Amino acid sequence: MPKSEAHQPEPDGAPRPAAITRHLDLTEDRFLERFVPIPNPFDATADFDFGDGGCLFAPTGRELEFVRGQPAENIWTIVEGDDGIEITNGMHFVNRLGYLVSEHPCPQDTFVSVNLDA
Repeated sequence: MPKSEAHQPEPDGAPRPAAITRHLDLTEDRFLERFVPIPNPFDATADFDFGDGGCLFAPTGRELEFVRGQPAENIWTIVEGDDGIEITNGMHFVNRLGYLVSEHPCPQDTFVSVNLDA
């Protein structure tokens, strides 16, 4: 009995199926507990102080260079969109207010959204 097509090996060079992506809508408290943003060591008056010092990194100069030097999974962007201000994983450029860097990484197969106006 011949094998079905689903069981045939993929030919070399064939595209693999895209990874399944999860979308998580987290509260600010849950985000802080799970990912733990680090304070900005360059600016003592940085915004987004979650209790240990301001965590917002500017999208320019040495602060941007610091952010770019971090693992991609630990970078977050604060953006202002149609639904207000939110934190989302990754480095984004449109409508960005700045960046956060977290102690714990975001899983690569996950998109996180934290609505700060909720």
